[in-house]
Amino acid sequence: MTMTDTLLDPAVTATGAGAAVVVEADGRTASNDALHTAIDEAVRRGAPLRVLTTWGARHREMYDATAVAERDRLSAAQLERRLARALKRCPNLDVQSIDGYGGVAEYLTAHPDSAQVLVLGADHPDAAGLQTVLAGTGCAVLTCDRRHRL
Repeated sequence: MTMTDTLLDPAVTATGAGAAVVVEADGRTASNDALHTAIDEAVRRGAPLRVLTTWGARHREMYDATAVAERDRLSAAQLERRLARALKRCPNLDVQSIDGYGGVAEYLTAHPDSAQVLVLGADHPDAAGLQTVLAGTGCAVLTCDRRHRL
């Protein structure tokens, strides 16, 4: 699948034998695009896929507990459907959803050797804040924007 991609760090240096393709799923359209790109990238590389789920953190401040629980349930179901389609296409793909982190910068700070490539939507909200964290990880960054194709 061809799309507009930018590889910010051309030297992919997986720091661990099982270093993964990491993507953040927060429910935004751009993160859904990044998820599709990350699935393709993990398959292409033969690498595990780690999907950091962060939609809950965004919604906890805006809604009451019942609405947050319902949003979490719907978001988890949507993610499971997308991952099930990926596993149907590539049953050997090692996929794991990870929650409990406020964002990808927090996750990579806690696990700096876990990623060989981070896939971000072009308008990722923490893109500027990630630079410092990424400098210590050795992972590449792949940004994608499926909506602005030539």
